[in-house]
Amino acid sequence: MSRERVTTLPYMPLSANGLPEPYIDGIADFLAEEDPPVNVIFPELVPCGVIVLLHGEPRARKSLAAFELALAAATGTAPFGLARFMPPEPVTVLYVQEEDPRHLTRARLRALVNTRCGDDRPERLHVAVRRGVDLDDALWIERLIADLTRLEAKLLVLDAARRLSTKTDEGPAKVRELVAVLRRIIVTTGVAIVIVHHDTKPPQTGQDARRRSQRASGGDWFAACECPAHVEKIGARETLVFPEDYKFIGDPAPFTFACEVEDGLIVRLVGIDTTTAHAERAGLRGKILDWLKANGPATKTTMKQAGIGQWSAIEAALEVLTKEHKVDAAPGRKRGSLRYFVPGEPSTVNSDGSQNGSSGCA
Repeated sequence: MSRERVTTLPYMPLSANGLPEPYIDGIADFLAEEDPPVNVIFPELVPCGVIVLLHGEPRARKSLAAFELALAAATGTAPFGLARFMPPEPVTVLYVQEEDPRHLTRARLRALVNTRCGDDRPERLHVAVRRGVDLDDALWIERLIADLTRLEAKLLVLDAARRLSTKTDEGPAKVRELVAVLRRIIVTTGVAIVIVHHDTKPPQTGQDARRRSQRASGGDWFAACECPAHVEKIGARETLVFPEDYKFIGDPAPFTFACEVEDGLIVRLVGIDTTTAHAERAGLRGKILDWLKANGPATKTTMKQAGIGQWSAIEAALEVLTKEHKVDAAPGRKRGSLRYFVPGEPSTVNSDGSQNGSSGCA
């Protein structure tokens, strides 16, 4: 049997004769309808019935954050150990993962589940790892809706968008088609959806200067999802989560999480609350490190011209990075200037202070 590929799936209730039900309300009737209580999966962070977009650059640990939400929701425990996100109750979760091989995913999930649950396996957590789930396929969509309904699931985690649909990076029109599928799943089953996606590549001239919530690749994601949360790697084992521009509720305060590692496997994500100002500085340090690895050695002026940040913010971030020995500096071509670089990277500073392998300004 051939599978029908979905071109668009706007959600429209149909009557018995196949025609659309009446869809226009008088404002008085609309406002008089009783609303169900506003339920949440995690207070502040994940309301019920929304799309939460976890997005960021590759290797930012988005998948780890996504499974942390799945495991915490299924066990009724606070994600990242942060009490402000303590769920009111455990809920049934389906975690769909099409990114990594089953055996590697099994080792990673086993370590995280064992640390949180011991020998008890969370009965409310269900997984579909590398099973070929395809959100462009009408049969898969119907099967997914039927299974979510059967399980009475309240949270669906999709990791990662580009492995589940070919439409994620094809521009706003195609993303809109995919979002229509996600909306249909939400309306039909009542789940909240956490979907993992990557950002657009930053311009060659420097970092992406847009707001974090607007950087997801493909277009239309910012308009479509109610809860965008940007994920940024800021250290060898530390990641920043920056929820921004929530549509119907206030933005949760950002936080970082550190990866605890045992025997080469991550066993726990430990969250730390932070302020927006601190998060901005922490995120900037990660940007500077990544940029210097590709473009260093470079002066602060060059970094500002590349769009990494404002002068004062760059200066403060470099001071911290230098004290932590993550960045070093050598004299530049102009008297009193310094060129900053990441020790051990192929591009180095020559003994005369000139840059080897790059042409950054002094």
